[in-house]
Amino acid sequence: MAASSLGPRLYGFLFAAAAIVSAVMLVTDTNLRTDFGTVTSGYYLHWYVILITAVADAIGAVGLWVVGSRRAVQVGTVASGLLILILLGDIFTYSAVGFATAGDFANYLFGITYYGGNIRYLYDLLLGVYIVTFGSGLGLLAARRSRPPKAPTPPVAPSSGTHP
Repeated sequence: MAASSLGPRLYGFLFAAAAIVSAVMLVTDTNLRTDFGTVTSGYYLHWYVILITAVADAIGAVGLWVVGSRRAVQVGTVASGLLILILLGDIFTYSAVGFATAGDFANYLFGITYYGGNIRYLYDLLLGVYIVTFGSGLGLLAARRSRPPKAPTPPVAPSSGTHP
C-alpha cells in the first residue's frame, strides 16, 4: 500500500467509528425510537435520520478504504462538517420532541439532564467523532497539498552494448 493512500484509508476508520456509535444509538435508545413513548408503531423520524447518517458513514468508510484518494477525503471532510451542523441544528427541533426550550433539549442530548433512555453521552460521542473527523480531514488535505511535487526521473542513456 502506498504511503500516500494510507492517510485516507485510516481516515475511513473515523467514519466507521461514527457508524458504530450511530448503530449503538439506534439499538439502545428507546426515546429515539418512540419519541419518548408517543410513537407506538414503527419508529420516530429522528431514528430514521440517525439510520441514514449511520448508513452514509458506513458507505463513506468503505469508499475511503477502497478509493483512498484526495477527492474521497474532500467529500468526507465536507460530509463530516455538514453532519456537525445537522447534529447541532437538531437542538432547534426541540418542540417536535416535546421539549419547552432548545436548552432543555440540548441538556437531554448532551447528557446533562437525564430523561431516561440510553442516549446519554452517545450524542456527545457522535458529535465528537464528527468534529475529529472534520479536523482530521482538513489536516489530511493540508498535508497532501503541501507536499512538494516529485522530481522527474532523468532519462537513462541508451547502452551502446560495449563495456570498458
